[in-house]
Amino acid sequence: MKINKESETEMEIIFENDKATISRLLKEELDKDPNVIIAAWKENHPLVKDIYLYIKTDGKKKREKNQIDAIKRALHRLNDFEEEYNKIIDEIK
Repeated sequence: MKINKESETEMEIIFENDKATISRLLKEELDKDPNVIIAAWKENHPLVKDIYLYIKTDGKKKREKNQIDAIKRALHRLNDFEEEYNKIIDEIK
């Protein structure tokens, strides 16, 4: 992961040689933040495997805070998924 562009209200992150899973999850969580004007991801070409995540905020709170909050929400979703998955597996056993 590397930062391609950065300002107080905008950032573009490149997830090098990655799949879109994490960037899509972060984009979904960033979209829930009222201080985020736009969150978008793109994949230039499926064989290159670099994913770009673009974030633009309104500047009312620090851009890093928006990202940290989105990451925390994404982790919470993943933990909920893990718990539900484990319940289903336990029922099958």
